[in-house]
Amino acid sequence: VSIFVGTAVTVMVKSISVPASLLVPLGRAGLLRPDRAFSVATGANIGTTVTGFLAALAACGPTNAMAGLQIALVHLLFNLSVTLVVYSISAIRNLSLSLSRSRASLVVRSRRLTVYGLSCYPVQCRFCALPSVE
Repeated sequence: VSIFVGTAVTVMVKSISVPASLLVPLGRAGLLRPDRAFSVATGANIGTTVTGFLAALAACGPTNAMAGLQIALVHLLFNLSVTLVVYSISAIRNLSLSLSRSRASLVVRSRRLTVYGLSCYPVQCRFCALPSVE
């Protein structure tokens, strides 16, 4: 259900920044558990594919429209396949959550480590919002 919520919100606002910015305060207030935040963020990632389809529909000419739709479809299938793999193999999901928890504990200890926590984002498995949820 959380995946669908993240997808729906992202599709409605056509931006991943709204659900991502909602995850942090909801998590800090204790209203959203990290595993649910992970699901919402995953759904938001799937929701971003709608923008590609909208852009493909605005393309001029049949060749450009066909290429745009193919790219949008590849983007959607890639995000769906990654979600399927992450949710079917619990070790991958748990690894991402544990890395987020450990990074959150580092950032809580020192403000200087916040830069480290944010700079590790590309290296870490998945999402930037999760460290602030704990």
